[in-house]
This record gives sequence, C-alpha cells and structure tokens, in this order.
Amino acid sequence: MAPQLVTDPTSLRDLTARLSRATRIALDTEAASFHRYTDRVYLVQVSSDDETALIDPLLLPDLSPLGDLLANDRVEVVFHDADYDLRVLDRDYGFRARHVFDTRVAAQLLGEPAVGLAALLEKHFGVVLDKKLQRADWSARPLTPEMIAYAAADTMYLPKLRDQLADRLKAAGRMAWAEEEFRQLEGVRWTASPTEDSWLRLKGAKVLPRRSQAVLRALHQWREQTARALDRSPFRVVQNEALLAIARAAPRSQSELLAVRGLPPSVGRRYGAQLLAAVEMGLADPLDSLPVPARGSRPRPDPAQEARFERLKALRNRRASELKLEPGVLCPNGALQAVAWVAPPTVAELERIEELRRWQIVALGPAAILAAAAEPAAAQ
Repeated sequence: MAPQLVTDPTSLRDLTARLSRATRIALDTEAASFHRYTDRVYLVQVSSDDETALIDPLLLPDLSPLGDLLANDRVEVVFHDADYDLRVLDRDYGFRARHVFDTRVAAQLLGEPAVGLAALLEKHFGVVLDKKLQRADWSARPLTPEMIAYAAADTMYLPKLRDQLADRLKAAGRMAWAEEEFRQLEGVRWTASPTEDSWLRLKGAKVLPRRSQAVLRALHQWREQTARALDRSPFRVVQNEALLAIARAAPRSQSELLAVRGLPPSVGRRYGAQLLAAVEMGLADPLDSLPVPARGSRPRPDPAQEARFERLKALRNRRASELKLEPGVLCPNGALQAVAWVAPPTVAELERIEELRRWQIVALGPAAILAAAAEPAAAQ
C-alpha cells in the first residue's frame, strides 16, 4: 500500500485518531543538517500494521495531535535509534514519547553483528534501501517518488522487526535489559551544544599557533554568519580543512588566497574579499582574547583507581565474550570508570551509581563487580 502524504490538519487528526487505536506504531524523522544551517524536522514517518503515512511539518505548523499520540502510554512507539528522534521532537515541538521500543538497542542486546536499519531490514526482510538517499535533502519540495519510498521504508517494517527482536529478547532472557534501556530513552531531552569557542572543536585547531588560532576564530565566525544567512550547512560554504589551511597561511591578497592549498579556487573567488577581511581581523585581534589553554585541569590518574578500572574492564570483556555482546554494549567504559572511582563496598552503593544500569549489574554479577572494584587485600 502506498504511503499517505499528510499535509492538512484534518488528515493529521484522522491519522492520529486511527493510530491511537493501535497497540504500537513506528516513527522516524528526517532532517537536513547535511544541507541546511537550521537543523529541524522536515518529515515525520509513522506506520502501524495497517498503514504508513508521511507527515509534512512544512505544511503543518501544528503537530499537536502527533504529540498527543506520543504521550499516550497505551501506544508503544517503535523507533530505530530513538535517541536522536526523541531529542529533535523535544527540541522542535516539546513532544515526549511515554512508551518506547528501540529496535537498534534490541539488536545490540542480541549481539547482532550489524545494527544499522539497512542491515537489519536486508537480513530480516530482504529489503535493500537505496543508499544514495541517505543524505537526501529532506527540506526540498516536492518529495520525489524515490524519496517517498525510501522514507516510508524507514518505518514500514519496524513493527514486524520489533516483534521478531522482542521474541528473541524474551527467549534469551534479555527483555528486562531492553526495557530498562527503553525507560532511560523515555527521559531523553534536547540539550543544545555549547556555541562558545566552537571553532576549537575543529580537528587540528588546538595545535595551531596562537596567531593562527585568532585567524581561524575570525574565519569561523564569518562562516557561521554566512551559513546562517544562506541557511546552508557550514561545510557547504567552506570546508573545515580549507578554513584551517587559510588560518595557517594567513593570506593578505587575492593571489595569496587562491594559492592556499586545499581551498577550491571557486570558493576563493566567490568569498575572496570576505575571507581576506576575516584574516585581517584575526591578525589584528589581541592574543589575550583567545581562550587560555587548559593545563593540568585533568587530575592525574590515581594508580589504585586505574588498577580497579583495569580489573573491571577485564571482567566486562570476559562476560561480554560469554554473552556474545560487544563490550561497550554490555557496559561502556564510562560506567566502569564511575565504579572504579567510587569503589563501592556494598551492592546498595553499587546500585546508586547513576552511570550503571541494574541489568548490567546482574549481567556482570554484583559480587564479581564488588571484588574487582575492591583493593586486592580487601578482595581476598
């Protein structure tokens, strides 16, 4: 059945009324951050066992009927890699899902070797997604037939995939693991990335000489302003590598700018005057206006803590091998480091460590964790 394109309020209300009678629905979102400066939801796909619909937020500024559906805890909402979708739905609309199932998390907990949606759909249903549409511009209208088919496939098979994975989780005794992860996802909220000194996050920025850093900061500020005005992804204005190359060379003329290796001549000609003005600004900026490099802000590792971490990691790796799971899925290093830092003497204190899930404690074995987290003399 062809997916329904939902572009008016009446169709949206009718759709969500039908979906509210289902026990579970599947949902996905499409953005266009690869193409646009402003990251927002440009398409929402929803499926039940009976239908698939594509909701167009560009024509429907009020999606509150969808928000009401997500808030209905009687309807399970199936995602693949829910974290991103939940964050952008919270950011753009304040929507929160009350009853989540994530097929990516389920596949990870089953030890699937490939947990991407394309790999799972091909394995379970023989469906091959068109890879060239992975970075399609979902802000473009009208959507092509190929884009519609691709978007629909993202949710069309999720209810059946969910059932297959859920059956396997139950058979493996791991459904409780998955449900704890799903409850964590239901609490996910949007948090904005810090924008101050974001130029320092460019690869290679921190090792530049201080004067080159000042030039890079000015270039980065110009690129952000230009990308915002054009509503174009910043790397589509000037790529990161080219910005760093200009900052290193600090050209003072158009000919010097065009000679910078890594800068496409077309970009140099189009933005030449603006790039040179940014270079001049960076050359004139006082160096004491740059962020002071952090020195010694990270405490030196405590040998006992490091030893505890290594013992915990060995325990985790051994159990992951036995359970046929990726070590980071069973328990990420950050959680192990938290245990090593606290060195809990009791199970009650172990359970209070926020980074650690209850299912991870059970899977690793609470006694084994406490022994690995204890000092050797105390563990004997």
